[in-house]
Amino acid sequence: MKATLFAVLFLPCLAPAQSYDVSLIQTRIGKPLGDDVGFEVKPMGHEAGVAFSFLVRGEDLVAFKDDSVEIKSFKLGDGREWARTRSGKPNWKQESFSKVGEDGKIGSFTVSFPGDLFGSVEQSTLDGSIKAVTAAASEEKKVTLAGDETAPKDLGPFKIGVAGGGGFFGGGKDSTNIQITGDHQAIIEVVVMDGEAELDGNGSSWSGDRKTYHFAKAKGKELAVTVRYWSDLKEITIPFAIAPPKK
Repeated sequence: MKATLFAVLFLPCLAPAQSYDVSLIQTRIGKPLGDDVGFEVKPMGHEAGVAFSFLVRGEDLVAFKDDSVEIKSFKLGDGREWARTRSGKPNWKQESFSKVGEDGKIGSFTVSFPGDLFGSVEQSTLDGSIKAVTAAASEEKKVTLAGDETAPKDLGPFKIGVAGGGGFFGGGKDSTNIQITGDHQAIIEVVVMDGEAELDGNGSSWSGDRKTYHFAKAKGKELAVTVRYWSDLKEITIPFAIAPPKK
């Protein structure tokens, strides 16, 4: 079914000096299948339920907060309210991997609901909101980490050190891991120099307010680490809605 079955309300965020337009860009509906329909038969990417993907246009977007979607109402075309379960628990899920463009002017997120909703979505209405992180100003700080240091150092609003508790060699036999404690949504870029050579990055992982950046194994005994980060992070609430098409 095509997303053009819906007319979308464009709602401004009430955050000071900013406005954000939200539009529905994709609807995906999947019918629940029985146990007799195996993986080899299911269509590629099949998922039961309905998922709505929204595009956000505005300024200074950094990220959408995980698990921050709130749905006030999702009323199906047959009149059923589908926002919450019978016991009042949230019936929606904010999908992973929301995206924000490099220029901070555009982003996307997806919200899904379970159930067999074929024939009930076309005339449905939805009223919800999502929390976004915004920023406009950035700063850059540098710190030197020695290979035999285990205590983290202060760097702007963060604590930074070598992960693993054993200097450069505590991060693993084939990598150097830099751990930063703080609001990691604020971090734009981490650059690690091993003498005159910049270490290649190998991704990152995080738990709570600790984020570990993985780099190629350092050869020297001292690293120069530069962190560029947003210095004016704000959290705002952006409303979004779906209305049935006018006849």
